[in-house]
Amino acid sequence: MVMVAIFQACLPWFAILMVAGLSLTLVCRAAQVAPDLRKLRRLHTDQAGAVQGLSFVLTLPFFVLIVLFIVQVSQIMIGTVVVHYAAFAAARSAIVWIPARVGLVELENRISGYDLDPQAGDQTPPILDPSDPSYGPNDGGLTFAIAPGGPKYSKIAVAAALAVMPICPSRDLGLALPGNAGPPAAILNAVYRRNVPDYDLNPRIAQRLLNKLAYAWNFTNVEVRFFHSNREPPLIPQFLPPDPNEFYTNELGFQDSVTVTVRHDMALLPGPGRFLARPTPSPGGGPDMTAQGIQRRGGIYVFPLTATITLGNEGEKSVVPYTYVLSAL
Repeated sequence: MVMVAIFQACLPWFAILMVAGLSLTLVCRAAQVAPDLRKLRRLHTDQAGAVQGLSFVLTLPFFVLIVLFIVQVSQIMIGTVVVHYAAFAAARSAIVWIPARVGLVELENRISGYDLDPQAGDQTPPILDPSDPSYGPNDGGLTFAIAPGGPKYSKIAVAAALAVMPICPSRDLGLALPGNAGPPAAILNAVYRRNVPDYDLNPRIAQRLLNKLAYAWNFTNVEVRFFHSNREPPLIPQFLPPDPNEFYTNELGFQDSVTVTVRHDMALLPGPGRFLARPTPSPGGGPDMTAQGIQRRGGIYVFPLTATITLGNEGEKSVVPYTYVLSAL
């Protein structure tokens, strides 16, 4: 499924590359083949003086522009693949860390903050009225969004940031790392030092790694959602003392699906980025969607890339038949 999503995301860029390649071929032909006008034919075939390089001078700007455009589109395609991998890495981190015990607040399968997802479509709340004939486990469920800032959310965000680092610029853009980025940066430097023999000989490598990590951290947004089935105990206060054999009010279900969306603002090349940011109306009068998506942040042009991956929770807590505790109240 991931490969299908990557192919679908890259398909429009494949078409743009084909058009750019055809344009480059036409420009190359224009530099070699004489125009149809007879007056220009004699000028083009004249081998005397500077006339020999006239076609080259006329077509060189278009040639360089198309080549840079092809390079930029190729980088966007690579970035699309990397962002999809980052979404998979973040989702994989989510289904591993959510069932784990992180600190004293977020225990197994429990999270510190969540709320109903306002963007979700079909939301079927559980029936909590004991007098209702459909009271109890039933079909449907609710989609919740995990609030940023929790320990488990931070683990998921780190996985996404580390995954998008290969497409982040290494130059110093004046971006600062947050306080909780110290451990990932230390691990990154330790792994790079172990695998690159010349790491300590070039002091700029460590700074470039930090620059890439800072860009990834500041220009990547992670959204984590989970679907809680109505066949699981509802995520509501149960007014009972803690019991290890019961579900908690902030506990994800054993088989709840977890969806992670990664949005990364990919840095464009200075020349193509400035060129693509200029709106070019279509022949039909429609807006330039590519130019509308490009923004200028911190003195660089960025293009947003988005990927969404859904995986199943890997909690090992067994599903035990239960009754709604509210029926006893």
